[in-house]
Amino acid sequence: MENTFEKEVTRRSLGTEGALLILIGRLAMRGVVSADEAQEMLKLIAESCDISAARASIPLQLVNQLRRLRKGDGSSAIGAQSFDKS
Repeated sequence: MENTFEKEVTRRSLGTEGALLILIGRLAMRGVVSADEAQEMLKLIAESCDISAARASIPLQLVNQLRRLRKGDGSSAIGAQSFDKS
């Protein structure tokens, strides 16, 4: 019984982690969060274990590429201005 419970917890944890990785990457690509913020969040996930580090490597590469496309400006969150009502 406990083994089944552990498998279920692992499965759900990996699912949640996967969703977070996708969300963070997409928010960065849309400019809602800066590349710096996205990189910070992805590194936190990557530090949790080797499997997480492997899963976070592709989104980290995308964020680094995004930073290069924005000419090294990792603090820019270009899409965030669209929420400003002024």
